[in-house]
Amino acid sequence: MNASFTGLHVSLRAHLLACPHQLVGLIPYFRLLGLLTLTLILTACQPAQESPLRIASNTWPGYEPLYLARNLGHFDNTQVNLVEMTSASEVIHALRNHTIEGAALTLDEVLTVMEDGYDLKVILVMDFSNGGDVLLSKPDISSLAELKGKNIAVEYTAVGAILLNGALQAANLSAEDVNIIACSFDEHQFCYLHADAVVTFEPNRTSILALGANQLFDSSQIPGRIIDVLAVHTKTLESHPRALNQLISGYFKAIDYFNQQPLAAAELMKDRMRLTPSAILASYEGLHLPSLAENIDLLRGESSKLEEIATDLSSFMRQRKLLSHEVSVKAIGTDQFTLKVSP
Repeated sequence: MNASFTGLHVSLRAHLLACPHQLVGLIPYFRLLGLLTLTLILTACQPAQESPLRIASNTWPGYEPLYLARNLGHFDNTQVNLVEMTSASEVIHALRNHTIEGAALTLDEVLTVMEDGYDLKVILVMDFSNGGDVLLSKPDISSLAELKGKNIAVEYTAVGAILLNGALQAANLSAEDVNIIACSFDEHQFCYLHADAVVTFEPNRTSILALGANQLFDSSQIPGRIIDVLAVHTKTLESHPRALNQLISGYFKAIDYFNQQPLAAAELMKDRMRLTPSAILASYEGLHLPSLAENIDLLRGESSKLEEIATDLSSFMRQRKLLSHEVSVKAIGTDQFTLKVSP
């Protein structure tokens, strides 16, 4: 109640105590006063309107259930706004600049952002790469050992470095034994044509294999190191609770739809992913999409399983100089939104 309204109320009360005979004539004013009071109370009780919740991602099968949920109408009449970007580097840049509230990223990419002092919280584990990330070579290169002295194109992100590092270790090579060329995701096919090998993932994997490439290495050979998550700025947990609930709920509805009607889901995905429905379904063979129950298990508690994974990953990244200093991963995830989803 503002000061002027309070002053009117006090003055009116004092006048009535002094002149009680005027009470009847003032009944209309009491009615007006009651109406104004009720209006103020109702206005104060209404929840504040949330601003749009902007969630960004690049193209990757593990992120696609978000867009499937949008196509199915689960984000209609909500503040959920999916922002499509061309590469993980672009997504990270937007997250750092606070032009988005959250992003779908690999866990190692989340750690690189947190390393610079950004406060992020993981609210969803989207997938574990189990063959979805690959190293592809020109047809005349048939083994990892033959990469020595060759040009390898890779996106300048931690996930690319992790996969390439695993491949080089498997071949008993080091980064000094090859020529590394920076290449963003949207240029992977172009880079493959002008290099000897490329580190990539779907949908580029399928397109490059169609050019005759050999697959020399994939993420199934470094299990547990490449994990995709949905992370948001921690302050978003309080500023956008309703939209975050709708986002997570819609995501799992899309997962259910995909599991029950995979062909129909692939039809809805094909335009964005630029793959045939059969190729889309094949791309998921290299991924594990954790269920709602698995997510709750991964995110539960102060010392969650996700925190254990992040601790191991952080240690690995520091050893490989992918992180310059220790990053605190204590309570990196929260299950407050997955717990609200109806099974």
